[in-house]
Amino acid sequence: MFLELSDELTKQHVEHTVVPHTRTQSAMAEAHAVGVTAHEVAKTVVVVGESGYIRAVVSASDRLDLQKLRHEIDSTTKLRLATEPELGAAYPGFELGAVPPLGGPYGDRVVVDARLAEEDEVVLEAGTHAQSIKLHMCDLLALSRAEVADIAAD
Repeated sequence: MFLELSDELTKQHVEHTVVPHTRTQSAMAEAHAVGVTAHEVAKTVVVVGESGYIRAVVSASDRLDLQKLRHEIDSTTKLRLATEPELGAAYPGFELGAVPPLGGPYGDRVVVDARLAEEDEVVLEAGTHAQSIKLHMCDLLALSRAEVADIAAD
């Protein structure tokens, strides 16, 4: 899936850089391995809502606030984090814990935290824990059709 995402970005003439790194298991470790601040790493948290999956994107140094997200998407039901079996079934082309904010199955709602959206460029895992993609935030927002909202915990 990683190559498919990089190839798709290339086909769409989206400027990006493939960043290979040591295998990491957290967004904070990814920031260290890539040599950027935690504020520049876009961490995707997959949430289950009444209408399907939501990819909530916050910086590696932040935590997602489910109540803020719920309020932002006007959900009348409780949101919850997707389980590993759900992630494996919904995103079979991505390693567990490496779901990016774009690519893979279409139709997911994407919400990017307002503080992260202020970054010029971001680094994100692209389906694997050993390679990342660096791209301009404006391209990420456009390609993922993301909404921008205050969803990080205070």
